[in-house]
Amino acid sequence: MAAKKKPGKWIQSATKKMEDKGTVGAFGKATPKKIANAKKKGGLAKKRAVFAQNMKKIARKKKAE
Repeated sequence: MAAKKKPGKWIQSATKKMEDKGTVGAFGKATPKKIANAKKKGGLAKKRAVFAQNMKKIARKKKAE
């Protein structure tokens, strides 16, 4: 059986992976307009836009708690 990860520690490992890949700050300030435009472009821009949108959802959930 796999060991359970501690809640709240996943963000540190995710941040480290992003820093290693060089993706931290690559999308810039994720405004709704910018996310929509990037989704229309497709490719890498779309992947970054979806990621930014998901991170905003997570931040909203954490703030509401």
